[in-house]
Amino acid sequence: MTRTTLLFAFAAAATLVGLAACDQVAPVKPEPTPGPVAQSSALNGTYNLLKSQCDNVTSDKSLVIDGNKFRFPAATCTATGSTQEIGKTRVTLSCEGSPAAGNRVVDLQTLPDGTLRMTEDSITLTYFQCMKASASSSSLIGQSM
Repeated sequence: MTRTTLLFAFAAAATLVGLAACDQVAPVKPEPTPGPVAQSSALNGTYNLLKSQCDNVTSDKSLVIDGNKFRFPAATCTATGSTQEIGKTRVTLSCEGSPAAGNRVVDLQTLPDGTLRMTEDSITLTYFQCMKASASSSSLIGQSM
């Protein structure tokens, strides 16, 4: 055997041993986190279609977002899935209440002026942010419609 052939055979054997060793390594199990952590761009907070109604917790134009919960005046929804798209996030909501019970798909956009644009089918609503919450918590309890 020539020196080059011997080196090639050794390298091939070392590669096969390395690949076999990879198959035997158990995957790392992720550690649980201590609680929800909101990003600085999180949507948690209270909103209203009319900026002048931000102080009115009984407004019929308000929206509270707390984690995966979306509370509208007549419905409470849970976000069951989301996908990032260019310039927006498409969110699937599972809602209870009348008249908006059932599944809904909405597109959410945050605008530079702090407003939240929500589009469902051909209807687009622009919500003003009344209060921002840093993370999903019970701090928004009592801020419902």
